[in-house]
Amino acid sequence: MLRFKRVVRIIVARGEDHLMRITVITLGRASDYTGRSMVELELPEGAMLRDAIRVLSEKTNPLLYERYIDGHYIFVTLVNDKPVLSPDTPLKDGDRITLVTPEMGG
Repeated sequence: MLRFKRVVRIIVARGEDHLMRITVITLGRASDYTGRSMVELELPEGAMLRDAIRVLSEKTNPLLYERYIDGHYIFVTLVNDKPVLSPDTPLKDGDRITLVTPEMGG
């Protein structure tokens, strides 16, 4: 309980008192890295894609953030069904991030 109160104070002190709800969907092998096919996140207003991946990593797989940012894990990344290339892509309340591993076959 005390920890929650302290976190709320930090958020308000930074002027980030409004939280955005973001949905992350993982498809294909991407869900193997997270162990889930969908995760709901709450992020402060002004958060970027990299912030969402960091929080997703904290909730699912500690290596995910580092390996996503350094390019070790290759994902096709969509925000609201549109491809994005930069982890500095800004997010809005209600956005949906989709992570898909590129698959090849023949």
